[in-house]
Amino acid sequence: MAQKAAWINGASRVIAIDPLNYRLAKAKAVNKVDTLNPHEVDVVEAIREMTGGRGADVCVDAVGFEPERDLMDKVKAAVHFEAGSMKVLDMAFKAVRRMGTVSIMGVYGSPYDNFPLHRIFDKGITLKMGQAPVLNHIDKLIELVKDKVVLDDIITHTLPLSEVSHAYEIFQKKEEDCVKVVLKPGT
Repeated sequence: MAQKAAWINGASRVIAIDPLNYRLAKAKAVNKVDTLNPHEVDVVEAIREMTGGRGADVCVDAVGFEPERDLMDKVKAAVHFEAGSMKVLDMAFKAVRRMGTVSIMGVYGSPYDNFPLHRIFDKGITLKMGQAPVLNHIDKLIELVKDKVVLDDIITHTLPLSEVSHAYEIFQKKEEDCVKVVLKPGT
């Protein structure tokens, strides 16, 4: 949905980053974006190459504190009493151009040691984040969904409400190429 929003808001190029190739394939097919897998390339360097050395105008962190983490990431989080990791956010700060914008839609619920304030200050990055004031925008959003935004192209599973546990399990464990689940009540 962040990719769709980028196109609607006038992006000239959208780059999707994900460690799972099935989700990148879906993004490429549905949203016509360029894709990068952080297991296959250095994402920051790839973005620099794709933007002529400048970096992205805008980076969107839609993951929040739940990115893939290795053992050292988990140990560091435990030592500093942190929930999750800000690895993706740090990558966004590195990949955005000077005077660019980082938009944080992902959820961060705890303080983080070594927050890279120096990088944000040095690059003059604008941060946009916080809970969305949906009530202020709901009428515009409904019109976009009616006229402009296709929603059902990202749905990979439609299940009866009685299978809610299975739905959460396949989404969380990234099984069955699950991207988005719709639960149908009464079925």
